[in-house]
Amino acid sequence: MLRKYFVLICFVALLLSLWSCKKASMAKNETEHEAINRVEMLFKQGGNVVATIVAEDPDGDGGNPPSKIDPINLQVNKTYDVEVKFFNIVNGNTKDVTSTVQQQAKEHEVYYLLSGLNFPIEKKDTDANGFPLGLISQWKTGSVSAQGTVLLKLMHKPVIKGPNDDPAKGHTDIAISFPITVN
Repeated sequence: MLRKYFVLICFVALLLSLWSCKKASMAKNETEHEAINRVEMLFKQGGNVVATIVAEDPDGDGGNPPSKIDPINLQVNKTYDVEVKFFNIVNGNTKDVTSTVQQQAKEHEVYYLLSGLNFPIEKKDTDANGFPLGLISQWKTGSVSAQGTVLLKLMHKPVIKGPNDDPAKGHTDIAISFPITVN
């Protein structure tokens, strides 16, 4: 009878040690990055920056509204190459987290959702699977003057990213609505 208890205790101890080893060896979530509280959009024509648009949201997505949102002013019948950059600012220190988003491209996508305007915005960069990323895009304004907004959303999509995802799929890293005028 003592032998049965000894075997049972050894078996339970073995199970506990295996369970605790698995738990201890679990890696930290590698898809995490700093909060994004500053966005810059560089509008280029012929390789030259013609406008830098900035939005700042000190507490990040959610909470208080952004403290700064520059308006976007574009000309009719023009093509703009747009590069977006993401930053984390804490205690006066600025860290560019764009490279982290780029390294984790299979888990991120930038969306540009127009409201009140209608012109094509084409994402020019992709992740390793060939799915759209959106850090680099091309905007082709039409011949009609208009005003509206463009909602820039960086979506975090670990394991669930596909080629034509809905902008609501995943977790929002940051979403900022920019006023936009085409004249």
